[in-house]
Order: sequence, then C-alpha cells, then structure tokens
Amino acid sequence: MSGRVVTFGRRAFLAGIACVSLILPRRAPAVAQLVVPGPLNGSLRATLEAVVDTIVPRDQDPGAVDAGVPARILAHLATHPDALALYRNGLELVERLARKAGARSFDALDGPARERILASLQSGPAGPRESGGVFLRRVRRDVLAFFWGSVAGHRVVDYRPPLAGYPEYADPPSAAPRPRS
Repeated sequence: MSGRVVTFGRRAFLAGIACVSLILPRRAPAVAQLVVPGPLNGSLRATLEAVVDTIVPRDQDPGAVDAGVPARILAHLATHPDALALYRNGLELVERLARKAGARSFDALDGPARERILASLQSGPAGPRESGGVFLRRVRRDVLAFFWGSVAGHRVVDYRPPLAGYPEYADPPSAAPRPRS
C-alpha cells in the first residue's frame, strides 16, 4: 500500500460484522425436546402426578397438578439425591400397594382408593417412622409448599404478594415514638 491508513467509523464496523455473521455458516437452532429426561422413569412420574393430585385435587379451584407441582418436585429431585432415593422407594411402595389392591397402577385408581393407600402409609406396622410414613410426610410437605408458593395457590386464597419491599414501610411515621417512662 502507499502508506495510507483507512479508518472505519463505528457504524461501518457494526455493518461489517452484521454482513459477516450473515455469510458465515451457523449451526441449526436446537429444537426443544418434548420429553425432558428426569430423575424418575415414566411410570414413576405418572405415580408422582397421581400422588400430587390426591394430596391437592382439582375441584372448583385448580389443583396441584394444574399449578405445576410435579415439575417442581422433579426439578428438586434432580439436585437432591437423598430426596430422590426417598421418592423412588415411596413411589414404588405406592405402586406395589395399588397392585396388591387389584389395580394395574396407582394412577388408575379413583380418588377414595388413592386416599386409602396413602393413609395406609401413615399407619404401617412400625407406625409413621417406617419408610412409607417418612415418604408420605415428605411428599405432603413438598406438595403443599410448592402449591401454596405457586401463582395458582395464591389465587385460591386471594393472596396478592407485594410488588416490592414492605408496604408498611413505604410511608414510615414522621416522628419516632417516644419511650415510656
């Protein structure tokens, strides 16, 4: 070259990057999977949904399944191996009790039959300290926590969380209270 320096402005630089990005080959965008692999197999997932639906069923208000509680439990189980082992054992026990009662699976039973099976976990030979009782306490606690923490659970009791901060402190009193003598 003849020693001449060519300078580009910011707009020319950005236009050049845009043109190059259109020319270079790109990878195909990832397609969302319909079935996300999770910590439980398909039959145990169906059992989990049935257990969740039994604890907080749908009536005139949405139930726990409508609130997405099974997905939240699965996400929790994916990161907590001890809870996953408890859930696997508990769900397998629930399935065995359903087959013993003559059903092909727990989710094939009607509401009252499901409730009887879950209640039987509480009153095993060794009482609620047995693995079935421990599972029932844990799943009940998780379902209720995830349901009442969901938007659907808030709507059921007409709870409107504050948009930010503490509303009673938005307009503090003008003078500090005086201590009593």
